[in-house]
Amino acid sequence: ARNLFGLQDMLGFDKASKTIEWLFSKSKKAIREVTLKHPHMKNNFRKIKESVTSECEMIDEKEETQSFVFDPVAREMRNKARAKARERAR
Repeated sequence: ARNLFGLQDMLGFDKASKTIEWLFSKSKKAIREVTLKHPHMKNNFRKIKESVTSECEMIDEKEETQSFVFDPVAREMRNKARAKARERAR
């Protein structure tokens, strides 16, 4: 999760679902290669992709109901909270 949120911050996205969509779009070639090597998995991947897409849409709808405005101060607070959590985890 830490990597996902770090990537989300680097990309400047305000929604995790946008980060997931970005990852899928950048991974299309690798996904195609895997499905060609394992044709029996093609339908499974399609089901997973549809499930993730519908979950992302549900998250988008939920986030749209919450009025969120990108705030650099909030981003800094998240970074500090993550740093504290890392320290506690050590």
